[in-house]
Amino acid sequence: MRIGGRERLLISLLVSVALIAGFYFFFYGPLTVKRDARQAHLQTRQAEQARLEQLVAEREQLEQEYAARQQRIQAIEAKLPPAREIPTLLRQMQAVAAETGVKLTLLRPGALEAPSGSLPGAAPPPAPGGQPGAQPAAPAAPPYQLFKLELGFEGSYDKALTFLRRLENFPRFIAITQMALAIQELPTLRLGVTSNTFVLPERTP
Repeated sequence: MRIGGRERLLISLLVSVALIAGFYFFFYGPLTVKRDARQAHLQTRQAEQARLEQLVAEREQLEQEYAARQQRIQAIEAKLPPAREIPTLLRQMQAVAAETGVKLTLLRPGALEAPSGSLPGAAPPPAPGGQPGAQPAAPAAPPYQLFKLELGFEGSYDKALTFLRRLENFPRFIAITQMALAIQELPTLRLGVTSNTFVLPERTP
């Protein structure tokens, strides 16, 4: 049977369509699916990498903040002597008075006591959520103790002022709460100072 030109054209078209369809379904389609899967996987990996990089940056920042806070804590604790060093603290103050040329007439430390925020009988914080019957959380004890220090000294205006400035820059925390001034025989001044200082409590083994 002879095939005419029209039939040959239709056959050629059908073969071309079949080849194109076969190429799409068996080659191009699977490649497209793989490409889309790889792109999705790549985007997931990129998002995960960005998340990890952010975590690393946050960790570095937190470590820097932690190191800075540790340094501040160490600097503060260096200004808070243990309770057993109170005699050393008093001798240091006597040495400062001698260096500045004032005459100490009184150096009286008070008893160790808790700071005002944790005095016995202070109201405890409310229970979380305000639930009835819930036990209130016990207030945390502060890591330091307070004692008052009364000072009396005599000297000229310049020497007294120098001594007070040395107290402000003392290696230990000393907060002046009261001051009384009396004039003896000029140029001698008599000053009475009440101050608070702080110590770390003795740790039991």
